[in-house]
Amino acid sequence: MIVGGELNKRQLAEMRKALASMDLPAAKRQRLMWRMAKYGVIAAAKRNVRNQESPDGQAWPGRKTRRKGKMLRNMPKLLHIREMPEIQGVRIYLQGGGYRNGETPVPAGTVGYSQQNGMRVRVSRSSQPGKAGGREGKLATAAQAKKLRALGYRIKTGKRWKKPTMRKITESMPYNQAGLLIRKLSGKAVKTSWAIDLPARVFLGMNDDEFNKALARQLQAIGFGWNVKAQDIKGKT
Repeated sequence: MIVGGELNKRQLAEMRKALASMDLPAAKRQRLMWRMAKYGVIAAAKRNVRNQESPDGQAWPGRKTRRKGKMLRNMPKLLHIREMPEIQGVRIYLQGGGYRNGETPVPAGTVGYSQQNGMRVRVSRSSQPGKAGGREGKLATAAQAKKLRALGYRIKTGKRWKKPTMRKITESMPYNQAGLLIRKLSGKAVKTSWAIDLPARVFLGMNDDEFNKALARQLQAIGFGWNVKAQDIKGKT
């Protein structure tokens, strides 16, 4: 799957204009586009991930979980370039990563597209092993035991009903049973499906200033435009 966002429409038009203004041989034209992909777009993607922000400088939405650490750390490593001289261009794509949804492999391009553009997915309880009995053998957690005690959960001991200790709950009650009891005692209906919103975290792309500098630098690198400066390229914001 090809991920959009390499260059925006204005930047692409500017690059085409720069190419048209110079009498570049086909080989050097192709080399310039490859270098822009490698040292412009992919380099910018690494920078965006390092800074955890979009090309326009906006910080990415944070995780909704307690998990810490940088997001999309490995994504730039999966970016590759495909030469496409037949259309006088190159294509940036994602490959590898070993992503999986349960036992099903997920292409890196699918993961990259969802992160780049954001998406909303509706999942059912039956499709989530961890939500539908896939935790066999796991016992209740301390948090579940604490919640059960707070909700007034009791067990019958002889002729009396008493509140079990947290230790007894965590050592004898299955995880799924604890979750079911918590939902019942809380009076909450069991959800059969729910929506997961993944916010867009744009990592692939350059702002106009980065584009201008990259184009000037790569024109110099291939031996053309040795005296071109970034500020001389139109479209600078």
